[in-house]
Amino acid sequence: MQLSKKQINSYNTFGYVVIKAPYLESLLRNALNTVEARLQPLGKKIIDTKGNHFRLQPQVTDSYWCALDHSLPFLQMELHHQVIELAKQIEGDTDIYFRNGGINELAPGRSFLWHRDSGDEYVEFMHYLSGSNKKNGCLRVVPGSHKGSIDKLANQVQDLRRDEWGTSTPDPHRADVELPDEVSLALGPDKLLIRSSKIFHSTWLNKSDGGRLMHHWLFRPSHIQDHRFNFSECLTKELIGKLTFDQRQVLWLDRKFKLSERWANEHEREGDKIKWGIS
Repeated sequence: MQLSKKQINSYNTFGYVVIKAPYLESLLRNALNTVEARLQPLGKKIIDTKGNHFRLQPQVTDSYWCALDHSLPFLQMELHHQVIELAKQIEGDTDIYFRNGGINELAPGRSFLWHRDSGDEYVEFMHYLSGSNKKNGCLRVVPGSHKGSIDKLANQVQDLRRDEWGTSTPDPHRADVELPDEVSLALGPDKLLIRSSKIFHSTWLNKSDGGRLMHHWLFRPSHIQDHRFNFSECLTKELIGKLTFDQRQVLWLDRKFKLSERWANEHEREGDKIKWGIS
């Protein structure tokens, strides 16, 4: 599977493109069933210091990672052979590695404020398993903001907050201010969003009664050393045995490399406590 020239131009111009998710609906149902089996009862307090989870308990205090981020149902979508082809095409490299995925449950009464994920340019895949809309906190982006500095946009956000809120202090319990050129991306579970890591984005406030379920993931070209996990150590043998040859290849299970110092604090905090299995 390859993006068309029109889709590539759209990605390069606007910083994102939306396509039909290439994997079977059965994979989506399997992932949703796995999530349902792991959800904590409503009202049970979970320890979540990262604002990433609502009813999925992180494995370790102060961790981003629950038991499902790299479990088999999610890896089967994230490492789908057509997704791998797309990643190679957009990264412009046939030798890539899967850096990590992650599940994000936007809790009721929460939003993500305007920000840029990284100063590094890479491709991020985003899939809204439960579907997204303005009511449950869909993504908001400023098209073209992946190019150049975001200082002007960041200052505009600060000014609008002062005008509308009376303070520029960030508040994740309200929808961030509206920017003149922003676009809302309401996506069904049959869609896959491919976006630049540098696009300026936020979400609407989740005004629904449930968590808005999304998983996102990224690959890096082999010449960039940004390894966050050694998957041969944190995936169970049973899980690895269920993966295809191509899926094992992009996990670099049989290759030697050093973990990036960028994630040193995470590695020190979590060590070998983080594991993923079949479900």
